Amino acid sequence: MPLNPTQRLARIALLAALALVLGYLENMVPIPVPIPGVRLGLGNVCVLLALYLLDTRSALAVMVLKVSISTLLFGSPMALIYSAAGGLLSFGGMWLLKRWGKVNIVAVSIVAAVLHNVAQVLVATALLATPAILLNLPLLAVVACATGALTGIVAAQVIRALSAGRH
Repeated sequence: MPLNPTQRLARIALLAALALVLGYLENMVPIPVPIPGVRLGLGNVCVLLALYLLDTRSALAVMVLKVSISTLLFGSPMALIYSAAGGLLSFGGMWLLKRWGKVNIVAVSIVAAVLHNVAQVLVATALLATPAILLNLPLLAVVACATGALTGIVAAQVIRALSAGRH
């Protein structure tokens, strides 16, 4: 059943708020990995949910709200550059793969996680003028595959639970 504008806005707001809470909780629990910038990316579950349960514009809104508000609350102006680059590239990858329709949500999430790291490493390389930062990319990509799979599995389970509740 299609949503009216108020329902759509309420769902965007709820998903963005949940993404912020998940991001906050994630910041509270350090990951014991000696690689800077490694995170689980649980807030991205909300972007995936918006993309699969709402529409592209809603998912983009959730991503933009997540990036901008979390930067205001927990980050710095430099964090905004990194987060925005990662968010935009990963969102573009999610959108293209979902539109293509031949991969499941877990694969979409994995690709998005890898693209997020690619964007952030490229931004760091450009801003710091240090090509050696690119050496971190293979290890970050491996970690992104694991964290992206986790995020995708969580999103798939939420979608499955929500669709079971509709019947």
